[in-house]
Amino acid sequence: MRDLLINLALFVVFCVVFSSVTGCTRTTTEDNNDISANNSVAEAPPGNAGSSDKKTSPYPPLKPVIANADMEGLDGTISHVADRKGKVVLLNMWGIWCGPCRAEMPELVALQQKYGDQGFEIIGMNIGDGDGRPEDLGKIKTFGENMKLNYTLVRIPNSITGEFYHISKQQVVPQSFLINRDGELRGVFTGGGPRITELVKQTVAKVMNGDQPEDTPAAN
Repeated sequence: MRDLLINLALFVVFCVVFSSVTGCTRTTTEDNNDISANNSVAEAPPGNAGSSDKKTSPYPPLKPVIANADMEGLDGTISHVADRKGKVVLLNMWGIWCGPCRAEMPELVALQQKYGDQGFEIIGMNIGDGDGRPEDLGKIKTFGENMKLNYTLVRIPNSITGEFYHISKQQVVPQSFLINRDGELRGVFTGGGPRITELVKQTVAKVMNGDQPEDTPAAN
């Protein structure tokens, strides 16, 4: 009886820990990282508040291998994140098969609607099916139409998916990466759910408001 109670207690603790992670995993050979909630905003270190020198920006630039990676649009055309410099860009990794990805899409639609005419663009990056195979462009297009998505949808290869996983240290979708107008990484958001969505909205609002280092808690 005592052993049964101990095992039951351990099971409850296990469920509580993993209930905070709202995301889908996929099979990949890129990494074997454990999945855990990891949501962060790239903050300015103390002492840099008010600096206007872009050469000494406290924010890390997006890696060239990602910024210049080929993204295949629904019409087969190729574009790159680097092409959007001057815009605030939210890169959102997703798959048709991912429930939490679908659940957050109405919030992404609202963000695109709110800031789209202010130089903001969401790029929904389809990572393929749960086994890493590319999802059909026609199916992606139909899915986007059915979900009434108002933002850009593209398809990315496994190699670039792996590069994003290296940044977040997790193999889970949805994941979002916020890039400011200077091509610098301002936020990494892993998993879904109301808490993550609210953090995304707050950070987008901050960056759209000017992306000033003094806006961040670490710079106050």
